[in-house]
Amino acid sequence: MMPSDALAATSNQKTAPNQTPLWSIKWIVSPKYDLFFFIGSCVFTWLVLAFYVWAQKQDFAPKGDAIIVTYFLFTAFFDHPHIFQTFSRTHFDKAERQKRPFLHTWGLLLFIVAGLVATAFDWQSELIVFAAVFGSWHIMRQHWGLLRAYKGKNGDYEKIDHWLDGFLFYAGMFACFFQDYTDITSPVVIYKELVAHFPYLPAEIAEIVWTIFMVALVLFVLRQAQRLYQKKPLNLPKILFLVAALSTHYFVFFLTLTPFLVAEALETIYHNFQYQGFMMHYQKKRFKDVRRVAFKWFGISLAYGIVVGTIEVLGLMHNGFFKWLFVPFSMIVIYHYYVDGLIWRFSKEPELRKEIFS
Repeated sequence: MMPSDALAATSNQKTAPNQTPLWSIKWIVSPKYDLFFFIGSCVFTWLVLAFYVWAQKQDFAPKGDAIIVTYFLFTAFFDHPHIFQTFSRTHFDKAERQKRPFLHTWGLLLFIVAGLVATAFDWQSELIVFAAVFGSWHIMRQHWGLLRAYKGKNGDYEKIDHWLDGFLFYAGMFACFFQDYTDITSPVVIYKELVAHFPYLPAEIAEIVWTIFMVALVLFVLRQAQRLYQKKPLNLPKILFLVAALSTHYFVFFLTLTPFLVAEALETIYHNFQYQGFMMHYQKKRFKDVRRVAFKWFGISLAYGIVVGTIEVLGLMHNGFFKWLFVPFSMIVIYHYYVDGLIWRFSKEPELRKEIFS
């Protein structure tokens, strides 16, 4: 927290005693840490797309399949490692394990059994649709949680700002979501013969939500101008985060046209970096041996990701045995979506909130 305090102190020194500073600048961890993990890591979305385009030109994958190479890079080195990090907050956090013992034992087993049953009834397509929609909501909620953290750190508590921030954020996120999930008139190809049937939603929904987002954006900008006029500081980390999150989702859903697996990677990798950064911060605050604990968890999560990512890709390529072998891991992903909505409710755990954000 020292870099944040130092930056705030420097800002205060440049401001006259009776003059309000232009910016409020307080970070969750530190300027460099936050700007890399929570805000600036959105650039990895561009890098994934660049890799996919490069792989298409190289034609080095089996049968020239750049899709599966790009997806393997994403799922093995980024997505599944971030899934594994959840266990440091559930099964390896004594307080949380004692709070929800059923969910983290028999509950997890029930998730896996449900996945096996769905696969046995050949409901794999429906499971993919559910995971895709639930995953998008999960990403939105993580973004909102980080946005709330920046509001809390900077004392951004006025009701009108809270309302406008939420209005802008969710209108923007759903404008992007419905751009991709409306007017789907044919099965979506997941990989080769594997397809998913998404429910049909009229294209007018996307147009309506986009209009609502434009209204929210105008109101948000006007509110920032009003704050300047009233000599109230602007919450710089919040604004930077909103720009990063909304522009990244706009880029993915409006400006790119890629196969389903590549689109999933583009949408999710920013979230992966945010989660890894937050979990490492949490682990250093929560556990002993702070110098090594985050590196240990990161190393183990990376090994887990490579193994599970390999199984997933083999399941996509060859079906059969590997498809069944991947089912438990796919349900761990959905378990992760679900429990993350429970284990980070800081309003119900003030001690944890104080520990992480102090």
